[in-house]
Formats: sequence, C-alpha cells, structure tokens
Amino acid sequence: MFSSTRGNVQGNPSMDDLRPYLPSEWSNEERIRTLMGPMPTAQDEVARTARLTFWTAAIHHWCYVTKKFTFTFQESLSAFRRGTQQPLCLSDVLLHMNRLGEVVPLDELPLGEQGEESWVGWGRRVFISAPSRFAWNKVKQALGANNINSKVFVDTKLLQDMCEAVLKSYWKLSLDDHIAGNKPLTFASLYSKVGDCVGSADNLHLVVEALVHNGRAATTVHKDMTYVKLAVCGDLQKPVITQVEIAENELHVAQKGVANNISQLEHEIASLQQEVMLALKAKSKTKALLLLRRKKRSEKSLATQMGALENVNTCILQLQETQINKQVLGAFRSGVEAIRSSIAGDSSADAAATTMDELQQVLEECQDISSLLASGVSSQVTDVDDDTLEEELDQLVTEDQDLSSIDTNLANHMQGLKFPEVPKSNPLASVRELSSPSYSPP
Repeated sequence: MFSSTRGNVQGNPSMDDLRPYLPSEWSNEERIRTLMGPMPTAQDEVARTARLTFWTAAIHHWCYVTKKFTFTFQESLSAFRRGTQQPLCLSDVLLHMNRLGEVVPLDELPLGEQGEESWVGWGRRVFISAPSRFAWNKVKQALGANNINSKVFVDTKLLQDMCEAVLKSYWKLSLDDHIAGNKPLTFASLYSKVGDCVGSADNLHLVVEALVHNGRAATTVHKDMTYVKLAVCGDLQKPVITQVEIAENELHVAQKGVANNISQLEHEIASLQQEVMLALKAKSKTKALLLLRRKKRSEKSLATQMGALENVNTCILQLQETQINKQVLGAFRSGVEAIRSSIAGDSSADAAATTMDELQQVLEECQDISSLLASGVSSQVTDVDDDTLEEELDQLVTEDQDLSSIDTNLANHMQGLKFPEVPKSNPLASVRELSSPSYSPP
C-alpha cells in the first residue's frame, strides 16, 4: 500500500508532493477523493471497513517514517492535507484506533514506576475503574461530546517496537565496545548511543518511561542528573540502580576529566618551553622570565592534577575490590547453603561408616584388577641382557665415528682440488672462422 510514489497536490498539479509517508494511492484522484470524504454509515459496513483500514495503516506509516510517537488530531489533519482538502473521517478513525488500543491518549498511557498494588486496589482498578471509564467514553462518543482536539495521542505499536529497538541497539553497541556488565548511564549518554533509533530526546524519554513501567529499565535522579539502567537481554528481573554504581560512574567521569586536564597541562608546558627558548634567542629576557613563571605555575598545577588522578584511581580500585569481596562472600554463602542441602539427607555416623566400607571394597577390587593387568603385560615382555645392550651401543658409536672420519677425509681431499681458470676469450670463435665461407686454407 505504501511506496515512494508521489502524487500531486490538489490545486497545484505542477508541484510534486515530497512527503515520504504518503501511500501509493495518493496519485489516484478518484480514490483519494473518496477516501477524503466523511465516514460511511454503519449500514455500509464494507466501505466503512475499507476507510478504517486505509487510514489506520496511513497513520501508522506516518508515525514510523517520521518517528513521531505522539501527535494531535490537528497534526494528523495537516499531515494528510491534499491542497485545500482534509480527510473528514480522521476523527472517527482515531476514535476507532483508540478503542482498539492502537493509539492511546498520553494522559492515559501507563508510564513510569509501578507502585505496589494491594488486592483491593487491583479489584477496584479491574472491576470498577476500567469498566466505568470505558462506559463513559462510549456515552461521550454517542452524545458527540468526545472531544479529541485537545488530546495528545501515542502510537502504542510504534512505542512498543521502538522499546525493543532501543534494547537491541544498546546491547549490540555494548558488545562491540566490550563493556563488561550492565552499568547505569546518564540520559545524555544513552541518547548518544541509541538516538538514531528514536529520533529525538523526547521520544527516548517516552521509551524509557515505557520500559520502566514494563520492568525492563530503571531510572533514578542524582544531583539533577537522570541515570538509566536497561535490563540484560534474557533477564526477567527488573534492573536496580545502586549507590555503588552511581559512585563508580561519577568516579570514572572524574577520572576522565582529570586525565583531560593533565593532557592539556602537558601540552601547555611543552608549548611554554618552546616559547621560552624562542624568547632567549631573541634576547628578550623579560619575556622569557614571564613565560618561565607561567611554566612553573603550570607544572605545579600538573603535579596537583597528577595527585588527584592517583587518588581517583585508588578510590576506583578500592571500590572494585569491595565489589569483588562481596561477590566472593556471596559465593561462600551459596557454597554453605549447597553443603547444607547436600548433607540434609541420611548423614548419620552409621551411614558414613557403611559408605566408607563400600568404598574400601570397591578400591580393593580395582587394585586387584590393576595387578592382574600389570602381570599380564610383564609376562609377554622378553628380558634383555644389559651386556647385549652395551655391545649394541658400542657398535653404534663405532659406526658413527667411521662415518665422521670418512667425511673428514673427503673434506681434506676436496681442499687440494683447484678449478681451471676462466678463459678470457671465446673458445668457439676459431670454430666459427673455420666454418665461414670466406675462409681459405693456407
């Protein structure tokens, strides 16, 4: 239904409509004129279904292409305006999509952290609040009082797809960057990673709130900065942001900032050193002294920054060691629980003695089998006299010495040989003269 085909704007046929989300039917004047009309009556079920199907798909495609999670009724009218003509059935289409849950008013969309709900609250919400709200909406629609002009709608299908896309994109980038574990990020850092998926920071904020409501993300505010932690792929537990993780993140940010300051100071000191040398060459002693004072102040600041960096690195190492110790302690506790569960059965002294007797019997049987196997192999091996082995070894040594003497004599004989000298003239030249026709014998 949707393609890159463009129609012409009604009232100005020479102007091409460059809106990329428009359906392919946009160039069909007769069909679009019909689709732009009011919603057919309930008796004409075929035409009504076709109108709803077309505009529902068109609105979803518009939201997908433009990455527009939220929109108003007036924005949808402007998006599908055709010259001076607007789709007259769009209000009925939005109400239909709202009933199906494909678009939901922003103030009715469940977002953010879910509080603990009691059984009484759950029963009130399911059996009283939801049916009452649905009935009241039906009454307002029947009376024509359901005003959608002031509402901001959310495309729930697009929101759900973008939530999955953000999770996949984030974890793909995390694997490519070799990030160990799941660490909380600031909202700005998360947007720099997955901003291409959602389009805008407001869209990402809506996605994060939806993920938090579904238990796939966690957020917290620390020093006017929002931290976000996404769930691990395949993990059904809701993520939790701890103070240790926030402290570690702040320490890494401080480490990076101090390292940048040190790099700038080192570059400044090297530049001042060069300027001092140039001033001395120019016989400007006063300027050289001023530059030298600046260099000393920069060196003092560099020493301070180096100490700060060392302190930050020490704090990060101590924090990491604390986490490792916590993991080791947790492993010990798990081991203790495993040992307790393993000996929770029949672990009396009599049972242990019986088990040891059975073990000893099995070991004795294994030892008997090993002895039999060893004796069988040794009986098949022929004993060899040590004197015979020594004679064979002496013979091998004698043969090796004979071969070495032959090689030595051959090398000495080769040293006495001399190769003939290389001729200075071509020996075949006389043969060519005798065979030439102009040659006459003497």
